[in-house]
Amino acid sequence: MSVTSNIWLVCKKLFQFVCVILLFIMPCTCVYSQNVSVIPVQNISFGAFSPGISGGTVIISENGSRSVTGSVIPFNMGIQYHPAIFEIEAPAGTIISILMPDNIILSGSNGGSVTLHLDKTEPAMPFNTTVSPPERTRVSIGGTLTAGSSMTTAPGTYTGSFSITVNQE
Repeated sequence: MSVTSNIWLVCKKLFQFVCVILLFIMPCTCVYSQNVSVIPVQNISFGAFSPGISGGTVIISENGSRSVTGSVIPFNMGIQYHPAIFEIEAPAGTIISILMPDNIILSGSNGGSVTLHLDKTEPAMPFNTTVSPPERTRVSIGGTLTAGSSMTTAPGTYTGSFSITVNQE
C-alpha cells in the first residue's frame, strides 16, 4: 500500500467517525434524510344511518362513495360522508407507505361503541410522491364501520381518534 492510499484510508475512517458523531449530536440535521410532513385535511365521516335489526357495516371508499351491508339503512339527511384526507409534503420521488391501526373503537354520545377499520388508500400504497414542496400529495383513506343491532348500538354521534405512521422508504 502506498502512503497516498494510507492517507486516504485514514481520512475516510475519520470522515465516517465524524459523520457518526454528528448523527448522535444533531439527528435532525442529517444530510441524507428527507423531511416528510403530514397535514390532516379532513376527518373520515360515515354520514347518518340506522343499524337496523341485525346491524352490519357502513363502508366509505377511498374515493368517497358509501355502501352498506347487513340491515344498515343509510340516510341522506344532509350529514356528509367522506374519506379521511391527509396531505404529504415530501420531495418528488419519495416512496411512501402508511401504517394504519387494525381496529379503532368509537364511543357513542349516548353510550355504546362501534368499530372502525381503515381500508384502502388513494393513491394505493406504497406510492411515489410526484410533486416537490411546497406542493403536497393528497392521500385519501377509506374505512369500514361495523355497528351492532339497533338494540346494542345507541343512537347518537360516535367519535374517536387514530394515528397513522407515514414511512419514507
